[in-house]
Amino acid sequence: MCFLITMANTLFKGDLAEVSFGKETGLRANGYTGQTNWSHLSTTGNESTLTFGNNNYWVSGGNILLPDNVLVGSTLKIEGGDNYSADNFATTKRTYYITGVDTTNARITVQPAMLTAINTASKTGDNVIIDFFKAPTFESTMTDAAQQVKTDQFIGLLNEFAIPEPQIDVRKQHIVGLGRDVNVITSGRETMSGGNIQLNAHTMRWIKYALGGHTARSQGEFAHSAAGNATLTGASPLNMKDNSATKTYAGQLYGAGTVDTSMSALSGTTLTGNTLTGNFLLGALTASGSSSTIVFATNNYDVHFENVGTAGIFKVLSAAGAVLYGSYGGASGTTLSSCADIDSGAVERANDQNMAVYLLGQVESDISAGDIRINVGATNAAKFTAGSTYVQIIDKDKFTIPGQDEAVTSRQIHKHELRRVIGIGSVNGGDAGFIYVEEPFMFDHTATSCGVERLQYGSSSDRGSAHIDSTSKELQFGVTHTYFGHDVLPSFTIEQSFRQKDVEADSKQLLRLYSGCKATSATVSADTEGEVKLEVAYEASRHYTETTNTITPHRMFDNTANTSTNRKVSGIAIDGEKPFLFQDVNVNVFGRPVLRGTEFSLQVANSTEARWFIRGYEGTTSDDDQVQHGGTQMPLEITEGQREYTFTMRAMVEDDRMWEELRTRRHHRNTNDITITMTKVGSNATRETATITLEDYTIMKADHQVPSDKGPVFAEIELVVRHMKVTENSPYYIM
Repeated sequence: MCFLITMANTLFKGDLAEVSFGKETGLRANGYTGQTNWSHLSTTGNESTLTFGNNNYWVSGGNILLPDNVLVGSTLKIEGGDNYSADNFATTKRTYYITGVDTTNARITVQPAMLTAINTASKTGDNVIIDFFKAPTFESTMTDAAQQVKTDQFIGLLNEFAIPEPQIDVRKQHIVGLGRDVNVITSGRETMSGGNIQLNAHTMRWIKYALGGHTARSQGEFAHSAAGNATLTGASPLNMKDNSATKTYAGQLYGAGTVDTSMSALSGTTLTGNTLTGNFLLGALTASGSSSTIVFATNNYDVHFENVGTAGIFKVLSAAGAVLYGSYGGASGTTLSSCADIDSGAVERANDQNMAVYLLGQVESDISAGDIRINVGATNAAKFTAGSTYVQIIDKDKFTIPGQDEAVTSRQIHKHELRRVIGIGSVNGGDAGFIYVEEPFMFDHTATSCGVERLQYGSSSDRGSAHIDSTSKELQFGVTHTYFGHDVLPSFTIEQSFRQKDVEADSKQLLRLYSGCKATSATVSADTEGEVKLEVAYEASRHYTETTNTITPHRMFDNTANTSTNRKVSGIAIDGEKPFLFQDVNVNVFGRPVLRGTEFSLQVANSTEARWFIRGYEGTTSDDDQVQHGGTQMPLEITEGQREYTFTMRAMVEDDRMWEELRTRRHHRNTNDITITMTKVGSNATRETATITLEDYTIMKADHQVPSDKGPVFAEIELVVRHMKVTENSPYYIM
């Protein structure tokens, strides 16, 4: 007799399973005259292969900084009309589907075949654009032997998690004259629905993926001195010019009215004459101005700052040391003209004599929605570090979000955006002065209407790093995020791995990437049981299987969020991982607080639909292919449909107001918005908060049943809502 004994360490087990997620960004390769940045290498049948050189920001050491074949199924276009005019999308509308990625040799195969002849050099103006959908963000530290994508984000405090496992549409054919059994079986398209995330909400970040719209604003970068002397911590702010000549600087402490006007020279991290200790705004010294001008005391507007234009954004601190942003529309000599507030009081404060005014870095060309790069000038671009610094755009222009308020101005928000920097351009790359960001921009930005700041995380709040104090639990330099309904949902990639052994890269591991994921619905709920719950349903458009044992999985607390700083980067800051609790939630409905509510549930449904298209695959197939059959059997895209919101609650009945709402069919438009305010445990006014606002709503149902247990009467309320907005104050730069 023989028994099969299975050891525990030969099984895939839940305690060795890992999940994380990341954004999808897309790529760009610039043609540049005299440099072989990319070219058409070869064509076989209906497939063409492109080759890429090291001057591209996503190629290093001859290797593409993405795993083999991870872009299969993504779309590629040629932009420009120089040597590749025959394939220029703008004039020919030709779109290519990626069918292969050779990481080692930096080659990408596309279908159909390109029209431009092989070995044609790409000139300035011939650019390759790979769409963000299904294209995971590359990892700048990746090597050919240890491959990764930038799926380094913490999903959340998971209670349950479901992968959108593929289901194959198997076609069964009965042939006349060949008996009763199935005679031919063929495998058709793959459906990847059923993904589900259930978690205790420590942030509202997943609401962004259900609504689509997002703005973010931090308090920006500051100078920092630990000892009140000339030595600055780390670096001076991005746009301060490194010049040791005597100037007229000024500094003001953050959170205080203390101003130092004795600073006389800045060279590297040496600020001569500084007496301030802690974080402070460093800028140019002002003289008295007027209601619409800012006048610098001695030097012209461009003397202290590295890259400024005749229009842009300025930053100043209030008398209490709070951040205020404003704009200027003209500049000449020592005077900024046509100044206006972004934050109330900014111009008035900058008009005072002996103040510090900081001019944000100039954006040298307009930004279009969907772009993945900004031109900040070569000097400032070199001050960013790919993967560890962030860029903030402060924009004086506004965007009108969906809503029913009669006054349009009440629905307008500034187009502030915040992104992680993932690449730096170069002269030979044809993109000197550009920085590349994670996740495409949501808005258009006019160069003269905006400015940029550099941000970074640290182990403390030095230089304005967002931070939660371990003793007071105070959120320092918090980031304000606003989520709202938008026409396009951002997509994301889920990384999931199983292993048999507790090692980083188990030779027996099963690692899968699910890309092109979009949220189909999201539900926020709370009851008197404990934590606020957040549930997200999602579907995917491609699955990728690691078949060569070259991908190092993200292990959240071993190799990813493995330091206090990296935990902030991944979205699980120390002391920020605590969830919102029911006892810290306040609900207002019908213009009054709900004092005896026992539960509520808010849902947004997106009516997304996966779509397949008729397109063949002419490449060769192998069982080792990470994506089978060139991805043609998987959805090419997921489109959004109509969006709907519902809000339900259960409350003990105190009076007849809920019945009156139903009986009179009141429609609350422009008044009495539903607000759900959540606050983290703590005693500081700056702690983490989130506010959900529902506007333009009407009651659909209000059951007042007679209780059979003779107890209190409870009402079951259901409301139909037209618009939703969420505002969150958090320690995270990106969501």
